[in-house]
Amino acid sequence: MLHHSAPPRVSNGLPPRRRVAAALAFVLACSGPTGAWAQQTLNIATWGGAYGRAQQIALLEPYAKKTGTAIATEIYGGDIENVRSLIENSKTPVDVVDVSAGTLETLCNEGLLEPIDPESLKTDGDASDDFLPGAISKCGVASLAWAMAIVANRKAFQGTMPDTIGALLDTTRFPGKRALPNNAQRTLELVLLADGVAPGSLYQELATPEGADRAFAALDKIKGSILLWTKPEEPMAWVVAGRAAMAAGYSGRIFRAAVVDRNLEILWDGQIYDLDAWAIPASAPNKDEAMRFIRFAIEPAQLAAQARLTSYGPMRTSALALVGKHPAIGVDMQRFLPTAPDNSRKALRFDEAWWEENGDALNKRFAAWAASLRAPKTASPEQPKRNASDESATPETNAP
Repeated sequence: MLHHSAPPRVSNGLPPRRRVAAALAFVLACSGPTGAWAQQTLNIATWGGAYGRAQQIALLEPYAKKTGTAIATEIYGGDIENVRSLIENSKTPVDVVDVSAGTLETLCNEGLLEPIDPESLKTDGDASDDFLPGAISKCGVASLAWAMAIVANRKAFQGTMPDTIGALLDTTRFPGKRALPNNAQRTLELVLLADGVAPGSLYQELATPEGADRAFAALDKIKGSILLWTKPEEPMAWVVAGRAAMAAGYSGRIFRAAVVDRNLEILWDGQIYDLDAWAIPASAPNKDEAMRFIRFAIEPAQLAAQARLTSYGPMRTSALALVGKHPAIGVDMQRFLPTAPDNSRKALRFDEAWWEENGDALNKRFAAWAASLRAPKTASPEQPKRNASDESATPETNAP
């Protein structure tokens, strides 16, 4: 029989390293394990909040039950410095990390992650193109995608509803306030997509002086209609309350708002998505068990089970077909998945590495531009760090 306890709330700071895995433990106390590689402890560094609870239900409990392996998790909050401090030496027994795509690339380039053989991720019968583009990289495999998309309130419009990203800049046909992030990242991409730049050439365009000018000209076009938000809960609250007619928000929060308020319409056209990935630290003491867990976690059935609970999009075609309805509220989840075929036709993958290399001047220019707006008072143009004790905390809320 599997005994487990719900993950306790933890502070945003890291506990002492000797207490890694204190946040959550799964222990088999039965007469015998059900798997051939039982009686080991697998240490996983991951996110908390609603996302962590979905992992517990869809991945951690089933894996522990299947294999007899005890699982302990460290809730590290998604910050790259936190996870780097956990894995940069062998004193911390972390076997698997759940990280954003940008963090994955950075830590891989620093030699802190173990390279992964793509062939080791395949099982019998897998189609060669089952993993979506970008899912498999040198040091990790993406499990789910989350996104920023535009949501519109039907009550704000008479007649035609916005149905493309271009509506963001069309205040004549679609009047009303637009709630956008108080940050250059994603806001500049959104307005360039709305101005007609194709996703495949957007970062090349934004890297040029002409492209940057184009983005700020697009912002100036709707300057009087912009509300800037700093907290991830603000855009959905504003569009539901009627303060904004349209808002750019994170897909998980859009899902939670849209299932309650059926006047909300999601514009997946021009969504900006990012990936959440599994990786193995180079210092991991239990690499074989870590690889077994990752193979289990990216099986289509497990990806679908997690997607049903989170509204994040599986990064495998075969998993998408299995998602179905939310187990508690019975809502068909295909409408809310960033990777569903109907939702991903004109999607841009967020490039965190590009911003690290090119973002300084754009960030400063945006901060000066934002300061000129008569916007709601905000603490700063930076989005606050996610508190791991936040009940709604997910990878998307730690985005810039």
